[in-house]
Amino acid sequence: MYRTTTVLLLAILLLSNNLFAQEADSETKTIVTKVLENVKKGRGYTYIMKGFERIPGKTEYRVTEVLTKVNVTPKKIYTKVLSSPNKGTEMLYVSGERDNKVLVKAGILPSLKLSPLNSLLTKEQHHSVLSSGFMFFYKLVSEGVKRAEEKNEFNTVFKLAGEVTFDGKKCYKLTIEDPTYAITTYKGVKGDNPFSLSQKLLVPEFSIQEINNIKYIDDDLEGKTIKIPTSYAKKSVIYIDKDTFYPIYQEMSDSKGIFEKYEFTNLKISPTFAADEFTDDFSAYNF
Repeated sequence: MYRTTTVLLLAILLLSNNLFAQEADSETKTIVTKVLENVKKGRGYTYIMKGFERIPGKTEYRVTEVLTKVNVTPKKIYTKVLSSPNKGTEMLYVSGERDNKVLVKAGILPSLKLSPLNSLLTKEQHHSVLSSGFMFFYKLVSEGVKRAEEKNEFNTVFKLAGEVTFDGKKCYKLTIEDPTYAITTYKGVKGDNPFSLSQKLLVPEFSIQEINNIKYIDDDLEGKTIKIPTSYAKKSVIYIDKDTFYPIYQEMSDSKGIFEKYEFTNLKISPTFAADEFTDDFSAYNF
């Protein structure tokens, strides 16, 4: 009788644990799906982003705080640096205008028109101004979901790790771990540079530069055999605002540890922009 009762209790416990795990997995998928749906619907944003980025040869993260405005389609971006050493620098990009160059105003210098990949704009930075917004995040997670589901490993890769409070907002804590993360080789073709490869292969341009000791984000890689990671990060930690289902904290790690972290505050989703808000004549700008 005792043995029968014990076996029955163990069976009930195992069944309960299995049901709990299935419910947790289902909740994770529901949350990830809702994040992707909401980000895809966003027409634009304003936010303040604080970034922490690992820079080769530096012992401390490069910390930058930037006010950003983004109109998704057509792509229009305005940024203003809020932190030293480039505090006050403004950049304005509008797809199809100024030969697709960025209008830059830094201090008392006259405004300049520069390529988004110009070394003056990307020195010791992980990303180009073109990566502003959440669409690259959308592409990364969408591809991660696709790859995980193809191998029936969604529940291995995507996991809820509880809840946290960030910037006064209650958030889901999501971890994304790629068990197949590795460094592989790639031979560049015409048009390849760290930025274009990042967009094409969904890997960090920073990692391509760091691993291969490449100085500039627009360096020509045609015909060169380089090393690249097989995915964007070995592990990511994401805080998802429970009200908006937007990723307001993003932390990415490789085999060395955290290589970049971004905090989004004062986020406004699909705001109404003034008719002239992405022009150099807008009254709040100094171009």
